[in-house]
Amino acid sequence: MKHFLLWSLFLLISLWSWGQQETDMTREFVYKGRQYIPNSPWWTTGAGYSYNMGEKTHEPNFFIDVHVPIKRKHYAAVGFLTSRQQFFDRDTGIFLPFSRNEYGLKSIHAMYGWRIERLHSNYGFFAGPSLNWGYDYLYTDSVGSWSQKFFDPGVYASVQGSWKFYFDLGIGTTFWVNWNKHYQAVGCTVHIYFSTAFKRQL
Repeated sequence: MKHFLLWSLFLLISLWSWGQQETDMTREFVYKGRQYIPNSPWWTTGAGYSYNMGEKTHEPNFFIDVHVPIKRKHYAAVGFLTSRQQFFDRDTGIFLPFSRNEYGLKSIHAMYGWRIERLHSNYGFFAGPSLNWGYDYLYTDSVGSWSQKFFDPGVYASVQGSWKFYFDLGIGTTFWVNWNKHYQAVGCTVHIYFSTAFKRQL
């Protein structure tokens, strides 16, 4: 059900943005009394669910990415991702420190990619190296569950689509994959989109 809702959100964004009113994205413009600078830096942050390929299980994730322009439509990005067994205790609902999970991933990544920006939508395609650390689940015996720490280089890639209810603010979906030796995961995350495109109110 959760995956169906996430896919539905992405489809809704795509259909909404298709054929919407467009404007010239090569220069500053005014829309609804606000002046904007297109192709400005933006960030996305959100939460969703991942598929842990090693354990063949689903787990919650959280990420934040910051994107800055290199030249028109070409961007560099840096970000942080965590995908792990659980964020909250299943019985009490109390937030758990990362060390109490049987398995989990933390990752920082640097990416290069492309952006397609429209008046009511934003699309990004990014990939690059990642640095990953956390706990890799080993086995469970009569004593308890056992994990091993890992620290690995890897590769991170993402595809994101956002629907913008203002030119500089919106919501969307990010599909991502993080691949390294000990912890491979692919995820779908609902994100908030925020751009620095706003210049002034007229």
